[in-house]
Amino acid sequence: MFPAAPTRRAALGLAAAAVLVPGALRAQTRVVRLVVPYAPGGTNDVTARLMAPRMGEALGQTCVIENRSGASGAIGAQEVARSAPDGATLLYSNEVHPILRLVQRGVPFDAAEDFTPVTRTVSIPYVLVGGAKAAGSADPRALFAAVKAKPNDFTFACSSLGSVGHLGAAALGQRLGVEVTTVIYRGTGPAINDVISGAVPLMFAPVGAVLPMIQGGQLRAYAVTAPARLSSMPDTPAMAEAGQPEMLFEGWCGIWGPKGLPEARVEAACAAAQSALRDAEVIQRLAAIGCTPINETPAEAARQIAADAARNAAIIRDARIQPE
Repeated sequence: MFPAAPTRRAALGLAAAAVLVPGALRAQTRVVRLVVPYAPGGTNDVTARLMAPRMGEALGQTCVIENRSGASGAIGAQEVARSAPDGATLLYSNEVHPILRLVQRGVPFDAAEDFTPVTRTVSIPYVLVGGAKAAGSADPRALFAAVKAKPNDFTFACSSLGSVGHLGAAALGQRLGVEVTTVIYRGTGPAINDVISGAVPLMFAPVGAVLPMIQGGQLRAYAVTAPARLSSMPDTPAMAEAGQPEMLFEGWCGIWGPKGLPEARVEAACAAAQSALRDAEVIQRLAAIGCTPINETPAEAARQIAADAARNAAIIRDARIQPE
């Protein structure tokens, strides 16, 4: 769930790729398109834009961002799936991509079959929040007891279909033995606004997006979906402290190529991404928005993406979530 330290062999492999492979890519194309399948301004877009210049430097090429938003990321992803497997077009998406077909109708690709994982790039911690004016205390155990007793009183706002917020709400309902109601928004911002206003009581939200509102007294933080408390929120308990040790959820961003992307180009793109994530300025700016770099090889990324997809598919099945 949470990224492990790379093996010595993996680290050596990344270093070798950074030195040896970019020349092969450079001979193929001078420009690498990094397709972000969401609108500008979100975590996906912001982290891609932080990394792109450094990736370009590592590859000796120009790395440009193209926002192709729509259909919960399906439009931009489809463009990458249809592109030539030459390293010139890559997808920069998130944890929704592998399970999109399970929550949305008409997705024209199979994420597991039509894409080549390159690497995950950043992890994004989440926190369960509610409006600051809501009745009751910030004690998560008391909140869970209230949700269990009167589930119809506690709707959850979600930024998109299949998001961590969507799956987290479904999983919490399963743990409590109740069926919860979710409201799907087009983005994190509108969902947060409705929680602040009190239109929707609860939301599992990315920490970076809501920390200023928590600190400013607009939102109430109940628990983080991480294994332990976060340094940025030392007074907010982890889910395990609130009696829900299985409620471990994180968001993440990652890079994919189209199906059939040669191993040399996969390794080169991965090495370029990892080089960007080691940059001191990038690390600092990621920390400011609540993100942590993931040090991962293509093989490690593929295993973790598959494990997350299997876990999330089980949540979707057990919650009887149907594609919309």
